[in-house]
Amino acid sequence: MSLMTREDVLRELELLPVWQLKAPLPNAPQMPALTPVDTRVIEKAPPLPSSVIEPAPLDNTDVEVTATATPPFRLLISDNASMAFALDSNSGDAQDVETLLSNMLKAININCSIDIAEATTAMLAEHGVKVVVVMGEVAAHSLMGQLQTIDDWRSAQSATPVYYQSLPVVVTYHPAFLLKNTVYKAKAWVDLCTAKRMLQGL
Repeated sequence: MSLMTREDVLRELELLPVWQLKAPLPNAPQMPALTPVDTRVIEKAPPLPSSVIEPAPLDNTDVEVTATATPPFRLLISDNASMAFALDSNSGDAQDVETLLSNMLKAININCSIDIAEATTAMLAEHGVKVVVVMGEVAAHSLMGQLQTIDDWRSAQSATPVYYQSLPVVVTYHPAFLLKNTVYKAKAWVDLCTAKRMLQGL
């Protein structure tokens, strides 16, 4: 048995023909040597005046503070004024979110005709809201004042009831999240059924 040459191996690996340079590469130009800097000829910059170093006093009369009274979520109140749905106002494609949300509410036989951007105690009492369903982390954080994942909210409320302004709360996933993560729709359905049972038990 004869040993295979290097060309035989390359041909077997379909690496032939081997590319070879016909002429050597030109030598790269050498950089000129750097001359050392004489530190004695470097002039020191004059010190900055104190007016530049010290910050100017603040003039409070020119500062206008505006408080954001409107929370970053919508509040949908059912026609019979018994359930309210708080959800992030700007998440995902609006048309698809509205369609899925409408289908979710129809599935639990709820129709919402009131759409506002307030969740004050007076507003909830005025409409006779009994159960609040919060959809999405932003709405939950804004309404409840706690930053948690939806899974953490669901775990907490399964052990101990969660309340907002003495009203029972069910936190679940936002429709925009469910559009991208359809496997969570079953969990959202469980949450909606829980909220409906809460309402029937009141």
